[in-house]
Amino acid sequence: MLRQPLTGYSAVTYLNFLALSLISQVVGYLVINDALGHLPASIVSPTLLGQPVVTALLAGLLLGEVLSAWHIAGGVAVLAGVFLVHRSRRTR
Repeated sequence: MLRQPLTGYSAVTYLNFLALSLISQVVGYLVINDALGHLPASIVSPTLLGQPVVTALLAGLLLGEVLSAWHIAGGVAVLAGVFLVHRSRRTR
């Protein structure tokens, strides 16, 4: 659609793509499963909603991405929801 090449990269670049995808997926999967073994799913699941917020913050800091007011408002809403879930669990 954007006419960007999907092939033609060097073997080192393809190995980097493979390593990045496998490492991030495998490590993420293992961390989530480990957390589910120690915490209830009702805590782990809402907490995972914070992942895009952290990703957006890191993109802003490391890559210079500009976050719009809608992005910031959405991130605050997600974090507020996660906070409320954790707070309601703690008061029970």
